[in-house]
Amino acid sequence: MNDRPLHGSRTKPEAFRPGHVFVMPAGATWLNRDKPRPYVLGTACAPDTYGTLIYGSTRETELAASASHLQVMPRLSGVNANGLRERTFFYPGVLLATRYALLPPHTGSLGTALHDLRRALHRALGIGAGTPPHSRRGRIVRLHRSFETVLRTRHAVLLTEDRYSLENRYQVIVPIIRGDGVREDESVVRVPRQPWFEIFSEPTSTALLPAPVIQSVWHRDDIVDETGFVIDSATLDALEERLCLLFGINAPLE
Repeated sequence: MNDRPLHGSRTKPEAFRPGHVFVMPAGATWLNRDKPRPYVLGTACAPDTYGTLIYGSTRETELAASASHLQVMPRLSGVNANGLRERTFFYPGVLLATRYALLPPHTGSLGTALHDLRRALHRALGIGAGTPPHSRRGRIVRLHRSFETVLRTRHAVLLTEDRYSLENRYQVIVPIIRGDGVREDESVVRVPRQPWFEIFSEPTSTALLPAPVIQSVWHRDDIVDETGFVIDSATLDALEERLCLLFGINAPLE
């Protein structure tokens, strides 16, 4: 597949690959209501699958708040041509779930920098860090009621890297759904009864954590409260395994 900038071409490939770079127009997502912004795809995205976009900005705002990042310089030609116009910081702790139909043609690709993006993802998702007592990672939270329509739940586990999780800014979440009577594929973690099932208003014998629906929310607007429960280590390990497969992350990180 040719990853050179498309220079206005409206042709889309049959499927997008991790590392493909996009410029989403103003108003296309809740993360760029005011102006176009760059994103890079963290996962593959085909017409029948979710994809996960990683937010990009020319500003160092999240970097100053200790967020993991990847700095990418514009490259207009060669195998690393990305179509960017300015130095861009991609923040793997600011994720957006998307679908193929919502993506425009890509402007280029990260090329060899994809490996560095995955290393930044490893840090941003806190892979292998557990649930440190000084952070919010692993805490189970209740989301604003508006999420119930889209996610079928108001509960989620926070996976944000430990230091940045305390900033009350973007938080990485995976939804927690009642599992009784629901079928799942191999990308979803099915959890047997745990003490934290008390979060559900109705009893259930299993819960589901769909790794491909990982995304970010804005703490101050989207998180109503913390439940007081922390995800158990076996469930967290299984979820991290799914996420490493989803994003092509090789854990542990050297």
